[in-house]
Amino acid sequence: MPPEREDGDRDVPTSVARIAVSIGLAVLLVLSMMGVVGTAAAIDQVAILSPEQRTVEAAPGETIEIDVTLRSQGGHGGEGVSRVALVAQYHPDSVEVSDIERGPWLEGEESEIRTTETIAHEEGRAALEQRREPAAGGTSGSGTIATLTVQVAADAPAGTTTISFNETDVTLTGDWPIAVVDESVTIAIDGDDDEAAENGSSGPIPGFTAGLALAAIVLAALLLVAARDRRRE
Repeated sequence: MPPEREDGDRDVPTSVARIAVSIGLAVLLVLSMMGVVGTAAAIDQVAILSPEQRTVEAAPGETIEIDVTLRSQGGHGGEGVSRVALVAQYHPDSVEVSDIERGPWLEGEESEIRTTETIAHEEGRAALEQRREPAAGGTSGSGTIATLTVQVAADAPAGTTTISFNETDVTLTGDWPIAVVDESVTIAIDGDDDEAAENGSSGPIPGFTAGLALAAIVLAALLLVAARDRRRE
């Protein structure tokens, strides 16, 4: 005879199982786009923004260039990309984005590219808006959308700092929105390891990938749903 269950033991609600499957599929889709699982495929209505080098080594006072790539197959019905507002965010005490030059990705034979550049170093923010005029059919494919000129501070401590692009906005020629998946670039600053320890600088946490971060989000969501269903029982 199977042991009697205590009052606190309950089967996992069916709704939780369904949600777990749905979230799991969504996580696999996002991971595949980010290159964590398999190779990023041409997925409709998704723009993937990533630096050509995920990690760049530099010394204090050094100036480096970072190319940013955009990959997108546009949207439904052959809609292409008509506008990209690239936003780079960084720690102004460690690095400075002094210039952003547009890449050729958005260009087309029937359109001119209008650009607007805004750099606010005190806020650690640099932006470059590019738009096709006229938009025509828009652009799709893969290529360089911008090149950032970055200067490492002369007194920057040893360690790592990041430039993120999570506020970047991409617009299609039609009315449908497009999702933007972005990846940051890590700048590894050379220097004395003892100095880095004194300043509290540290490298990335080993093994802490986008996959683990998403798994943590999924687990938290499931726990919240399970707690909600228990309150309803």
